[in-house]
Amino acid sequence: VRYLAQSLGPRGIRVNAVSAGPIKTLAASGIADFDKMIGFNERHAALRRNVTIEEVGNAAAFLCSDLASGITGEITYVDGGMNITAAGQID
Repeated sequence: VRYLAQSLGPRGIRVNAVSAGPIKTLAASGIADFDKMIGFNERHAALRRNVTIEEVGNAAAFLCSDLASGITGEITYVDGGMNITAAGQID
């Protein structure tokens, strides 16, 4: 993301990414022990809940909008705070 943002910035192109937490979807139902992942996230994320597809979409829409015109090279975590709280935790 940062490399592309640096490379494409002079052309006025912004590059950002969204890193979502686990979300129950049809595709996710094929992942072994996915329910355990969902439960772990809910217990350990800062917000003590899982995020929704709508929340991830809202973050992406914001990053694509003019409201984020000065943002580039960033990874936005939409995971209820899991990325800051649960590293190394094991149930």
